[in-house]
Amino acid sequence: MRDDPAPVTAAVQPLLVLGTHNFAPEVFDLVSEVPGFRVDGFVENLDRERTSHTIEGLPVYWIEDVARFAGTHRAVCALGTTGRGGFVAEATAAGLEFATIVHPTARVSTRSELGAGTIVSAGAIIATRTRLGAHVIVNRGALVGHDVEIDEFVTIGPGANVAGLCRIGPRTYIGAGAVVIDRMTVGAESIVGAGAVVTKDVPANVQVVGVPARVVKEGITGR
Repeated sequence: MRDDPAPVTAAVQPLLVLGTHNFAPEVFDLVSEVPGFRVDGFVENLDRERTSHTIEGLPVYWIEDVARFAGTHRAVCALGTTGRGGFVAEATAAGLEFATIVHPTARVSTRSELGAGTIVSAGAIIATRTRLGAHVIVNRGALVGHDVEIDEFVTIGPGANVAGLCRIGPRTYIGAGAVVIDRMTVGAESIVGAGAVVTKDVPANVQVVGVPARVVKEGITGR
């Protein structure tokens, strides 16, 4: 364990990982295989007691203490919940900017665009002329087709498949192994359950499950 981050070098961009729960070590592991980045610590914003522990031998900083890193470090948010916007806002207020992380085994078209803070995990594919907004998580082995628009704070679960020409609204959650067929729209803050197959547009603020996907709950505000 080291109490303070290692010195910054020109070749390496140091990072702070927002979050201290199960997804945080996974993001640490992911970043450890991305050339040009190094995780120097984790950040907690709810339970200060967590700052007395380490994760992967690295310190956990309290959100109110990270402004001192604003000039040297970038951040990435390791909360799978689509409500991670609040934590991102706190870090932004502290002066931190966000990195975009793409694992070396992922394939992202050079004609596509990734927003700040977005994570593209191992084995994922982003096809051509697709745009991902800020702080999107594309998990292991997920597929995103051509000409897709994915808004901010969307989570796409492991092995999910979003076909071409789809529109995915902000703060939606696409579960593991779900399929969204081509030209579909999934509304803001909706949840597509694991393994569901979306064959018609999904309204905002609902949960859909099954094959074909059907609405089982309304009044949803993400996951």
